[in-house]
Amino acid sequence: MRKKLSKKEAQSRHFERRSIERVGVILNQNEIVRQIQNNELSVIGKQTNRVTLFKLEHLGKSFKVAYDKNRKQVVTIMPEDVCKN
Repeated sequence: MRKKLSKKEAQSRHFERRSIERVGVILNQNEIVRQIQNNELSVIGKQTNRVTLFKLEHLGKSFKVAYDKNRKQVVTIMPEDVCKN
């Protein structure tokens, strides 16, 4: 029987899968969280009361990173042009 993942573990695995799918490499989650907590990434907006979107530059491309402030965990990554109005 498989152990049920915590929300934080599930978010971490989701980020890894989306990082490979959308960026082509597994990005260092701890480094991204450190940059967010040190105000090195700019805020794009809020998704919910718990999740904030940040702009990440990687190899000349811009990405949105969703960050869960309650769990201090990155949730997902997507190209910046996704969901533009």
